[in-house]
Amino acid sequence: MLNLYNFEETWDSLKQHKNRNLLTGFGVAWGIFILVLLVGAGSGLQKGIMILFKDYTQNSLWIYGGETSMSKPGQRSGRTVDFKEHELRLFAHRYPEILEISPEINYPGKKLHSKFKSYKRFQCYGVNNSYFKIKTFNVEKGRLLNSNDDNSHAKVVVIGKQIAKALFGKEDAIGKFISLDGVWLRIVGILAEKSMFSNNQQQIYIPYQTLKDQYNYGKTIDCFSISLNSDTSPITFEEYFKTYLAKRYSFHKNDKNAIYIENLQADAKAFNSLFKSIQFFLWIVGICMLLSGIVGVSNIMLVVVKERTQEIGVRKAIGAPPGNILFMIINESIAITLISGLVGLTAASLIVFLINASMSAIISDKSSIFKGLDVNIPIAIGALILLVLAGAIAGLYPAKKAASVLPIKALNSDNQ
Repeated sequence: MLNLYNFEETWDSLKQHKNRNLLTGFGVAWGIFILVLLVGAGSGLQKGIMILFKDYTQNSLWIYGGETSMSKPGQRSGRTVDFKEHELRLFAHRYPEILEISPEINYPGKKLHSKFKSYKRFQCYGVNNSYFKIKTFNVEKGRLLNSNDDNSHAKVVVIGKQIAKALFGKEDAIGKFISLDGVWLRIVGILAEKSMFSNNQQQIYIPYQTLKDQYNYGKTIDCFSISLNSDTSPITFEEYFKTYLAKRYSFHKNDKNAIYIENLQADAKAFNSLFKSIQFFLWIVGICMLLSGIVGVSNIMLVVVKERTQEIGVRKAIGAPPGNILFMIINESIAITLISGLVGLTAASLIVFLINASMSAIISDKSSIFKGLDVNIPIAIGALILLVLAGAIAGLYPAKKAASVLPIKALNSDNQ
């Protein structure tokens, strides 16, 4: 089959029609080039989206109180559903599946300033120390809030890096004080940058008990978060926990406006399912482009057979078996697809490297969803192998046609 002589013969044949083979090969190279870029872009976007979920423990639920929109016997619609601090302790006691539970009170603060500077665009939250085990924060300096801060109603605060920079410049903000609506709070931690899910660079966190004492705010809770043990399915827990809440707060279980539960595991599964569909579509588009190149290879092989009819006749007249003729044509088809595929794959890999290098230099914002092109090398090599097989199949019909040529007819052919 393939030996050194066959390789040299195939190479010589390809060199005789350089322009034609280059144009044919370009279609194949372009197909695998586009396939790699499309799939790489889809994988990169999926990777960026899934990184966002790392800001939260996967077994976590966020429960938001709302307003009833469905009436029940003895209960009118339009009632507000909110929660109390002692009820959160009751939930944790009732359900051993709950590992951590914390309120998240959005306090509408008006004035935030240090001794010399002020900051306007900020969000303030009252939470307890369990909050930082549900939503995974890192600190650049200092520490997060702990149980002692909440128990002692300490006037401390954890702030975003952007706020620290705006209020204190290059000075170390740890241990310094800021005023939130007239109450001076000591900075104990500065948050490291996170993703766009949290936008924590403009957020500040104070102990929940401090929020109630100092600002007389947060006695009712419109949002709380919980994390579950690893053996509990958040999707299953959500169902029976919502049933319990509906009974306790007297709203219809199917009332979507009464409460809203954000299930991070369900959201992650939904995104994964979405991206699988997108990846499938991108593969279909890329493969269709590859097929157009393969069809071009098959057409060129038919032209080659017609042009070399007399040569094939001479080979058969001097004793060349049909298998030799068959593999001569198939070898050329494989050579075109293999060389073109390697060129397309190399070019795509180079472009991916340049794009990722450019993005890392230009986009320093960690909140960016798109994390560059993510190319799966084993999949790319697998696509190349399939491409070579497709090239062999593309040359099969022309090769069979060449092998079936009768020597006498081939020698009398004028190739016109």
